[in-house]
Amino acid sequence: MVACQSNSSSHGKTVFYQPLNQDRTVSQVQWQQLFEAAANHGYRSLVVQWTRYDNVDFMAQDAQLKKVLQAAEQFNFTIWLGLNSDASYFSQMQQPEDERRRYFKLQLAHNLLQLNRLKKQMLVPAANFAGWYLPVELNDTDFSTQAQISWLAAELRLFKSSVKEAVAVSAFSNGQLSDNEYLGALQQISDTGFHIWLQDDAGVGFKSPARRQALLAQLPCRFAVISEHFRQLTTHELAFQARAASNEEIALAQRAIKGCHAQIVFSLRYLPFAEGVLVYK
Repeated sequence: MVACQSNSSSHGKTVFYQPLNQDRTVSQVQWQQLFEAAANHGYRSLVVQWTRYDNVDFMAQDAQLKKVLQAAEQFNFTIWLGLNSDASYFSQMQQPEDERRRYFKLQLAHNLLQLNRLKKQMLVPAANFAGWYLPVELNDTDFSTQAQISWLAAELRLFKSSVKEAVAVSAFSNGQLSDNEYLGALQQISDTGFHIWLQDDAGVGFKSPARRQALLAQLPCRFAVISEHFRQLTTHELAFQARAASNEEIALAQRAIKGCHAQIVFSLRYLPFAEGVLVYK
């Protein structure tokens, strides 16, 4: 599959998988059944949200993520490998500007280290490898001033200069900026060479339906859209709970997304054929 920056419907659909410790009980046979079902539903590409979360290395010896990758490869999925995620990322990014910048630079360094580790032990065949995913989730707070956007773009450009493969990053809008300001910031981040995937906000609901629809209507076709197939039950991110969205809710949310966008479903955990195998968080 080509990088999800333009319409890729001819290449099949893409789905996120968020590794969690609770999935260790899922057997190899169950993973194979999940990816067979996903393939039968038109999915051809997988985004692994992270390979390391805090001190948990999901690519360690006998880690369950290797079973996931083997099953995905068995059904010829192309794979985006996520890097390093810090549980305190969102709270740390609310610090004063100097501390926030130091923290973000440190996260980029950790992610580059994880990327180089993964390249040495690369478990995804070159034919199945789509690129890397940087799991930092940019938002309005990161784009509050032009100076902040310019600094962020410079840091991301520096990161990308060390990586020859495709790299993607996701973004979401919490409604603090106007649509023009937000889309202008996304364009500047896109100019760094990163692929931009915009979360559609159907599951989290930061914005009103009207504001969500207005932003998606203006989103350039070159940006992919992450279609949230869950509905959040709690408002505190540290106690996140969600349920799977119904077919009716998904159909309603899809009406706001133009057909020209590549779409990436979040996530495998909330798809009907994963029920009873992957437990909701």
